[in-house]
Amino acid sequence: MAPEPNPETPERVSRARDAARLLPLIGLFLLLPPVIAPFAAPVDVAGVPLLVVYLFAVWLGLIVAAALLARALAPASEDPPPRA
Repeated sequence: MAPEPNPETPERVSRARDAARLLPLIGLFLLLPPVIAPFAAPVDVAGVPLLVVYLFAVWLGLIVAAALLARALAPASEDPPPRA
């Protein structure tokens, strides 16, 4: 039986750090006026303007991506955090 790969390999951590550095730039790009402009059409999604749906979807996507990256970059320790 083959040994289980270590999820904390240097390449994996390096890629996660690179993604964490790139995430704010991706968010900035998705919120630029030329990118948002097509969503400013007078279209409603369940009574909500399409622009508002787009902005909240980008916001939620950035939060989820940041949470996943934070989880990937968290130090792997078996001990619970110390109590004050």
